[in-house]
Amino acid sequence: MVSLQVAELNNKQRFPTRLILDNHFIVLDNNISFTSTLQSRLVEWGFKTIYSDERPGAPKAAVPIETEEKAAPETVVHSASSKNFETVDIDLDTLNEEYENKSDAMNAKLKDTLTDMNIAIKNFPNKNRMENVTTVYNEFLAYTHQVFTRYVTHKELRLSEISETISLLIDFIKINKKYLLLLQPSEEHKLDKNFITSHCLRCTILSIIIALQINMPRSKIIELGAAALIHEIGQIKLPPQLYLTDKPLSPQARNLLATHTVLGFNILKEMNFPLPVQVGVLEHHERENGQGYPRHLTGDKISAYGKILAVACSYEAITSPRHYKEARSLYEATIEVLMNKDKRYDDIVIKALVAAVSLFPIGTYVYLANGKIGQVTESNPSDPRLPIVELIGEKNEAGNPKTVMTDNDKNKIVRVLNKEELKGVQAYIK
Repeated sequence: MVSLQVAELNNKQRFPTRLILDNHFIVLDNNISFTSTLQSRLVEWGFKTIYSDERPGAPKAAVPIETEEKAAPETVVHSASSKNFETVDIDLDTLNEEYENKSDAMNAKLKDTLTDMNIAIKNFPNKNRMENVTTVYNEFLAYTHQVFTRYVTHKELRLSEISETISLLIDFIKINKKYLLLLQPSEEHKLDKNFITSHCLRCTILSIIIALQINMPRSKIIELGAAALIHEIGQIKLPPQLYLTDKPLSPQARNLLATHTVLGFNILKEMNFPLPVQVGVLEHHERENGQGYPRHLTGDKISAYGKILAVACSYEAITSPRHYKEARSLYEATIEVLMNKDKRYDDIVIKALVAAVSLFPIGTYVYLANGKIGQVTESNPSDPRLPIVELIGEKNEAGNPKTVMTDNDKNKIVRVLNKEELKGVQAYIK
């Protein structure tokens, strides 16, 4: 075996034998160009070394590759003859131990961050709250990415660890729900090849919020959260062109992409995950009217986890930018789900979502009957139509942003701000 330092590889290098991380995962097949994008991703995932499996016999001669414009030949590196790399045997035990340590360190960091956050909230309830919540959210996002990466590299999913993380997330959501709902993906998000893990975490948060709203037992919320966190795990078995393209998919490609629910189910079955978690992953694209997939189930034939995930996934997808579409507003997403066209979603789940996020969702900017502009900051449990809003440009006696409960009189919400108005308000705030 030849070890290659990722940081020392060059864009468009080619190798006569495939590159691997370990005996489970192929980074690149032979005679395919190594790219700077792949290098950046490996560095981001924490992989410093990759390996080439040498064939017996004399090294093959490197063959220059030319572009159509007859540019200079690409740099070709033959792993056996390169003087830049040392020939070593792979110690898989050491490699696995490295990943074990990295995973444990990430979990420890997440717990430490949460502990510090809880202390900060207790001592200073409003100081830097959004900034602190964002920091913790990013730690959960890094963990989610690590879960997917570990499956890719080690074919391993740790149920106990995932369940413990979901338990931490539940407690975090309980005291920071409105701040988490204010976090929205930017336009840059659609250019991120890791949007799947972001989607999974955001769906997990929404699923837990719905479950808390309907008073689901904690043990069931943990199972639901585990299913939500990895509900797209089957997609990594498919060509990335299927979910990264900005072009319409052919019917054949759509059918292939739809297999990700079954692929995910099979992965969790092999890992001996609880059956309700497996079924939740399998059914997150089922619809109440029987027009979903993979089994075209209807109504009460769909599991509770499948029903919740269906609403959470659809709501998240509407409000997030993708390669093929722009994001729509939280209000538009809420109205679309609430209208429940063709009776796709469970009414109880829809009502729970709207009650939790408000008819005018947290983060939405609204125009009031008194001519003032406000941003929705909290839902109203007794009436989703009348949320609490923070008035733009106004302070209370303590110098904090002024908030009011909307009503059907002077503080009535007349409408949601349009995009141009929103740009103006956001410029004013900055």
